[in-house]
Amino acid sequence: MLTKILATFFMMSGSVAFAANDLSFMTEGKPYNEVKQTLIDKGWAPIKNTRIDRASLYAQEIYNMGMTEVTDCISMEIDGCTFLYQKGKQTLEIKTITRQ
Repeated sequence: MLTKILATFFMMSGSVAFAANDLSFMTEGKPYNEVKQTLIDKGWAPIKNTRIDRASLYAQEIYNMGMTEVTDCISMEIDGCTFLYQKGKQTLEIKTITRQ
C-alpha cells in the first residue's frame, strides 16, 4: 500500500473557475488508493506521466505498480510523491507524505 494523503492540494486552473470543482470531500490521512478512486469517481482523470524515465527510481517503482500518474517522489526522510489529475481544463496535484 502506498502513502497517506497530505492535506495539500494544488489546483492549477485554466478557464474553468476553481469553485466548479469542490474538493471538500478530500481529507487528510486517507490512503492514496482511496483518494485515487474517489477522484476518479468525481470525474478526475489521472494524467499519465510520459517522462517517467526522468523521475526518481522510487517514482519509477510506483509507476510500474500501475500508478502512472506519479510525477516524481522524494525517497529520503518522508518518501513523498506527487500525482497529477485533470478535469476539464483544470489540473490537480496531489502530494503524499509516506509509503504507508
